[in-house]
Amino acid sequence: MARCDTDLSTRSDQAELPPVPDGSTVSKLVGLLTSEANADAWRIVEVFSRSSLPFEVHLSWSSGSGSGAGAKVTVAHSTRICVLARSLRVEAANLAPKANRVGITVADGFAPTRNQWEVRGDVVEGTPFEADVPPYAETCRVELGDLNVVPNTLIGLRDALGNIRAVYNAALLPFSGIPVGGAASVLVNHNEPATKARVVFHLSL
Repeated sequence: MARCDTDLSTRSDQAELPPVPDGSTVSKLVGLLTSEANADAWRIVEVFSRSSLPFEVHLSWSSGSGSGAGAKVTVAHSTRICVLARSLRVEAANLAPKANRVGITVADGFAPTRNQWEVRGDVVEGTPFEADVPPYAETCRVELGDLNVVPNTLIGLRDALGNIRAVYNAALLPFSGIPVGGAASVLVNHNEPATKARVVFHLSL
């Protein structure tokens, strides 16, 4: 039977991600899938952990005659991502302290999807925690590991010129998150003891 131009060379694979090293928050990237076709099609990319552990994926793809796009997604256990692509490359990194067996499957089709990218760090007095706004981000939320410091925590949106364009109090964040617009980074600051924090970006992907 003749091969369809939209058929991908590979549609599934799996890999074992090494544990996160001591003192780090993520393991090294491991290639998960590289696939291509002769023509574009909507692809439903499903990534999942057979170990039920969190991980992150870095996707790059191309469509038409363009050089391609890329995105980063944080995965709790599994997720679905939909892109228009003729080629796909996916890498994964572990977020857990033990080995994580992950897999990927790609099907042709379209489905609305919504994902997130998480940046973790510490908020230290005098040293704001900064998270760069990733591709496809629409809104973000900030979460802190100590509820007592929330009322005294400020969140700023900084543009590419280094100017703070908006400031929010963490205790008054909109339920739907903060629209990032054209911001380049998110700053989290307080005058309290060092606190674990994360910025979660909601992606239109």
